[in-house]
Amino acid sequence: MHPLRLRLVKLWNTYKLQSYRPVIPTSVDHARLRSDIAATVNVPPAAIEALWTDYRGLMNVKCHVEKLGQIGTLSSEEAFVIHCLASAYQRPYLIEIGTHEGKSTRRLLDSLAHLQLDTKLICYDIVDIVQYFRAEEVRLMLHDVTHSVEKDVLDQYPPGIIYLDAHPWLLLKNVVAAVLNRNDWILVLHDCSPVLCNPKMTISKEEPELITMRTGHWERHVLAQAFGFPDPLDTRLNALETETHKLRVFDTQHGLGLIMPKALLQA
Repeated sequence: MHPLRLRLVKLWNTYKLQSYRPVIPTSVDHARLRSDIAATVNVPPAAIEALWTDYRGLMNVKCHVEKLGQIGTLSSEEAFVIHCLASAYQRPYLIEIGTHEGKSTRRLLDSLAHLQLDTKLICYDIVDIVQYFRAEEVRLMLHDVTHSVEKDVLDQYPPGIIYLDAHPWLLLKNVVAAVLNRNDWILVLHDCSPVLCNPKMTISKEEPELITMRTGHWERHVLAQAFGFPDPLDTRLNALETETHKLRVFDTQHGLGLIMPKALLQA
């Protein structure tokens, strides 16, 4: 059989055999989210409330929901978590891995400008299909960091915030492991919701191009392995602590995961 036909048949069989059908929630408990952010990042609740009031004005002025959407990209609520992190810790760099068309990037750029921060935004992807920001607004690096997270990111820049929205298992595994091996980088992970976690993945870890919402995502599988849980749907993954880090999965549309070094919280 022709290789392309074989590939299509394999993809179709994977789709047919897949019984997993996620339903992404469209509403978020905003009061609970703000309370969870305050407790997780060690910021007074009143400060988070003030940031939320200000941020709502920003996203309304910029028409984020209308122009960028809420599903399949960083939602307003998820962008607000990063907005709070940027405001509270004011890291010199915000690294985005998995830029795609740049919808999430647009929200991040607007946040940094609104907060009047000097934080530089560096974007990594393997192709340039950007539509939502101008070339001069960010440094776009067309480079796969799967095997070079430490060399090309953690050792290349002063400690900052990483926002990871890419689904290959090995990339996720290596980024999470590298960050957990440090005590100064903040990692934000998209798509960590139990809703998006298929506990019985039928695709190979070596075939990242087949990952869709119809197959399920690897994020919780990677987190479960990194933190020593056999079940990726274990609810303890939503809020736990180790000796060095905090893990929190916020109850947002896609489940925004946050790995925080305790050293920063105690500073």
